[in-house]
Amino acid sequence: MWHVVAGIALGAVVGIALAVILDKFWDSIANWLNNTAADVVGRMLGVNARKNMQRAVVTVSRIRDRLRNHGVIYTKKNPMDRYFIKATYETEAPAYQVDEDILNEIDKKGELVNEFQYY
Repeated sequence: MWHVVAGIALGAVVGIALAVILDKFWDSIANWLNNTAADVVGRMLGVNARKNMQRAVVTVSRIRDRLRNHGVIYTKKNPMDRYFIKATYETEAPAYQVDEDILNEIDKKGELVNEFQYY
């Protein structure tokens, strides 16, 4: 009987360790999946398979961000810049604790946009 319990405990420990490693390195893994692996899938199985694979990676990233209350903002230093600056932030409150006014505005307009002026 203790063999079964030891096997279950070992499986749980290995599963938790694997989840922690995947979570820690997810950005690198997602980048590799969206570029290198997606190129191979696109060549072998076609463009639709590549798109579906990238959608799956994005879905996992969104779920991970929701669980960790992370968000990403892409900005430019100047309006004429050709590149974006990526800023990742962590919120203090989960998405379900957002003010009711903000949720109503998102429902009306479909999105919430904050625009910044360049000086």
